[in-house]
Formats: sequence, C-alpha cells, structure tokens
Amino acid sequence: MIDQATESLITLEEAANDFGGLAIPYETIRKYVYRGVKGVKLETIFVNRRYTSKEAVQRFINRRQGEDTVQEKPKVKRMTQEQTHEILYRSPLGIVKTFESFRRGEYATPP
Repeated sequence: MIDQATESLITLEEAANDFGGLAIPYETIRKYVYRGVKGVKLETIFVNRRYTSKEAVQRFINRRQGEDTVQEKPKVKRMTQEQTHEILYRSPLGIVKTFESFRRGEYATPP
C-alpha cells in the first residue's frame, strides 16, 4: 500500500521512463497496474490521476523476482470425468437431455 506521506509519488508516465533503471512502454505499466503479472500488481493511488511511487515500483520488481512473498490465488478445482458423467446422466436435467437425444435418434448411451 502506498503511503503518501513517506513515499515519493510519480506518474505512470514517469514510472515507464524509469522502471528500475529501464524505460518500458507505457502500456506495459498499465498492464502491471490493472492486470498484473502472475498475481502481482503494481500499487497505485488515484488523486485526479493515477500515481505510483518509486518504492512501489521497487516492491513490484522484488515480488516479481521472488524476493517478497505474495499469496497465490487459490487453484480452481476441476471435476473429474466421473463427476461430470454423474451430473449429466444421473441428475434430472441429464435424464431429460438423454431422453431428448434418444427421441431424436442419437442413441447415446450413458456409461
């Protein structure tokens, strides 16, 4: 979190011109702010326009290099094939769909 009292604020354009000693495209900075990279976003504040700080840029770089810990997003649990078949063929909706396919002559049999 950016602390306005202790950190030196810079615009996103200034951050793009001196991003850890490198000049990178402004659109890349916008990507870091809004989408992030692998769960890490560049910290910003909005005061009539969007600002970041030199310290926030350094924290972003450290997190990207693995020097700072970041909580990972929880992974999405996917259904197994058996669970999918259970939903499709054992639920009332699945039975109706199976009946409709038999009626149309598709004759797909459940496993």
